[in-house]
Order: sequence, then structure tokens, then C-alpha cells
Amino acid sequence: MKLKVGDKVKFLNQTGGGIVTKIVSSQIVNVSDETGFDIPTLIKDLIKVEPMEGAGKLFEQAVPATVAVKETETHYSLNDSDEEVLSALRPIHESRNIDRGVYLAFVPHEQRWLITGDMDVYVINRTPHTFLVSIFLQRDLAFEGIDYCAIPPENKMYLATIDRDSIDTWSRGVVQGLFHYDKAEAILNTVSADFKVKGSRFYKEESYVETACISAKALLVSLVKLSDVKSVVTVDVKKNTIPQDKDEESNKVIVRKAKVVNSDNVLEQYFIEPNVAEVDLHIEAFCPNCNELDDHSKFEIQMNFFLKCLNDAIVHRVQKVIFIHGVGSGVLKNEIIKELKKYKGLHYFDASMAKYGVGATEVYFSQNIALL
Repeated sequence: MKLKVGDKVKFLNQTGGGIVTKIVSSQIVNVSDETGFDIPTLIKDLIKVEPMEGAGKLFEQAVPATVAVKETETHYSLNDSDEEVLSALRPIHESRNIDRGVYLAFVPHEQRWLITGDMDVYVINRTPHTFLVSIFLQRDLAFEGIDYCAIPPENKMYLATIDRDSIDTWSRGVVQGLFHYDKAEAILNTVSADFKVKGSRFYKEESYVETACISAKALLVSLVKLSDVKSVVTVDVKKNTIPQDKDEESNKVIVRKAKVVNSDNVLEQYFIEPNVAEVDLHIEAFCPNCNELDDHSKFEIQMNFFLKCLNDAIVHRVQKVIFIHGVGSGVLKNEIIKELKKYKGLHYFDASMAKYGVGATEVYFSQNIALL
């Protein structure tokens, strides 16, 4: 049985089930249960729950009547299997989530070797509104309509699985759409985003950012931020009227230039699993050109890098970070412990001796952290 991230499964030998959040190996996956915990589980001990009726139902829950679900059709951008076109984003604390908006995501199948193998392509709707979307790719001197759909709030739409040879065909296109809601005091303008991604970006590991809401690293293209979309008409709640002299400038459709998302979170490249990072503080691991510096300069660079990672872990509410500092004279470890003692809500101890020897410290972060 082949599973992918987002599949709904049931446990074979016990009650309950959940959603696959990570492919650990060919035999093991992480399953997020009702409490939100990721449970490593053997694939042979799981049963895949097939959707009741294609994209019309999401995890056996009916799509709201206001969402226009795409009719079944033959489309070259979709696989001919029973894969769900729509799937819910993983609930993540707002401080660790991507900005509210609409994104195009390229997600490598091989999360440990990001620049090799096939990729899944998604449109992510990280907004509280249904997004009616149409996707076009540039083919020579014309744009070809690839797919269209109504993506519910906090959901993603699967577009295609592509190999590395197909990257060029997905490097330029246009995404158009509009937001739909049952009731609102303001109607937002339509969205038109022109995206262009350099092919070389797909072969740089730093291009792939940790995207917690899909539990994977992805090359993320920001099509539009919700905060940038202006309203075309607004109800005056006090007067209970709709103004008739709305500024015409706000009614114009703005063609936006989509941007590849670059992470400002240093810690993201060190995640070894959701919410867990492993940071090697040996100077050559993150500053290969620093070997010629004197010992004091190296130490200052190491401490500054440690403090940056520590701050990112607190800001983004990471669960655990393993800092590999080595043994040496013990100066670096002692300074790290001294910094950790300044915080309330941090718990730290020596990491696994079997895996790291005596040269690593494991730090757990609670939800309420403060300086003492």
C-alpha cells in the first residue's frame, strides 16, 4: 500500500486513526491523531480510508453547499488515481504559520534530498474564505488553462506530480481567482498573479522552506497576501447602506508579480522532523570560511549563531532543538547553559549519548517562555 502526506488512515490493531503528516521511510509514516500528536507507525499496521466520492468529499465530510466543487473530468494535470484533489491544511499556531494568502507550492517527494526526484504541485489557500481559482501555464506564445477549482478555507488543491524534466513547463504562468464567502461586510477584489520561477531555484536546497501547515519543505511562491487585497465595495454598518461613490481605482484588477518565499527563520533548514530541529554549532558546519579566524572570533560567531537559533525557536514555538556543540574545552557548552538558565520555561539536558556522545544539549520549549 502506497501512502502520501494528507491521506486519512485507520489503525489496524487499535481504535482510531488520523492523517499522514510525513513519510519517514518506505515502511514507516507519521500519523497525526485527534490530539495533534504525530505517531510513527508501520505502514503495514494502517488501513487507508478511501474518499467516499472523489473531490466532492474531504475526509468523509461534505463540502459546504456554497463551495462549487469541480465536476469529474479528464485532465492531464491530474493523476488518473483516486487521489483527493482537496485536502485540509494542518492546524498550526499563527506565529509559526505562513502569512494569510494564496500560494503555489512545489513539494519534493524526497524530503531529505530536496533537489532530486518528483515533486507535487499545490495551490494553498491560507485564508478564511473559499478561493475560486484558475491556473494557466505559458506554452510557447500562448497560455494554456491547466485546472480550476473552489478551494475551501485553510485547504490545498493538488495540481500535479512533476519530474525534474518538467520544471521548465511550470516555471511561468498566471493564477487568477476571487474570494467567496457566505456573508461579509466587504467584497474583496479579484486576484491575478503572474508567477515566474527561475529553473535554477529548484536545484538549491535553500529554496525550500519549512512549511508547517503542509508538514513539509516546499519551494513556496506567494501569489497574493490577503492583507494586500483591497475591497471593491463595503457596507456602511452604521448607516446600513452601500456607498455608491466607491473610488474607481480600488475596482481595478491589479496584476501582481508573484514572489518566491524566502525564509527569515535560520532554524528552518535544520528541521529533522516537524517541530524538531538539530543544529550543529561546529564552526565549519555553518561558516566554512571562518577556519582562518582566531579562537575567540570563532567562539563569538558560534554564540551569535546559537542565540539566533534560540530566538527563532522561541518565536516560532518549536518543540525541541538539539544543539551539537562538541566536547573541546567545554567553554561553548558552558556559555550555552548560562544563556539557557536566563529563561523560564526552557528545559534542557544532555542529548542521547548513544547518538551524540557527550557533545550535544537537548532543549525543550514550553508554550510560556520568559526571561528571568
